[in-house]
Amino acid sequence: MSEKLTKRQLQAQKTRNRVYNTAVRLMQTKGFDNITVEEICAKAGVSIGSFYNRFKSKYDILSAIFNEADEYFQNVVVDKLQEVATAREKVLLFFEHYGSYNTSCGVDFVKHFYHVQNKIFITKGRQMQNILQQIISQGQKNGEIRQDMPVEEIVQYLFIAARGVVFDWCQHDGKYNLSEYLVGYMELMLKAILTEKEKTKGV
Repeated sequence: MSEKLTKRQLQAQKTRNRVYNTAVRLMQTKGFDNITVEEICAKAGVSIGSFYNRFKSKYDILSAIFNEADEYFQNVVVDKLQEVATAREKVLLFFEHYGSYNTSCGVDFVKHFYHVQNKIFITKGRQMQNILQQIISQGQKNGEIRQDMPVEEIVQYLFIAARGVVFDWCQHDGKYNLSEYLVGYMELMLKAILTEKEKTKGV
């Protein structure tokens, strides 16, 4: 049984949430590069000292946003993946959720993340990457996915492709169904990594 938080801890959590939510709202309207810690604090009604007690920098807020996405995949998508059997089905379902998550964030918000200064996309060890690595690794063990490429390399290629689709979706101002397009795109990508046995199933 977890211990109840003290009033001071609850207040600290409340302040952190207020700072975080304020920063996200400002990002949605102005973009990450166009906001400052001072502006976040002014809008949130907290001191700069309070900000730095909870975040090392505004980049910590960016990390927190990506952590939310990772937690969604760990807490929601992992369970959904158990409902399908093959590696092909799991990869397609994974990226269907990747598309729906981005869609739920809103195209204007997502646009702010697609710039070369944002290195979080390529940060190693993120939970989202780990989940896809497990799918690919198991697919190789089951003889569904080719074994002449390292798991990490396959995962990297798939994410590069997925981010390219999301970037295109942003450029088109979200005019098409991102999840459906991602699933179709990944069907093409899978032709390059599935074993010959898997490619001919159902043909």
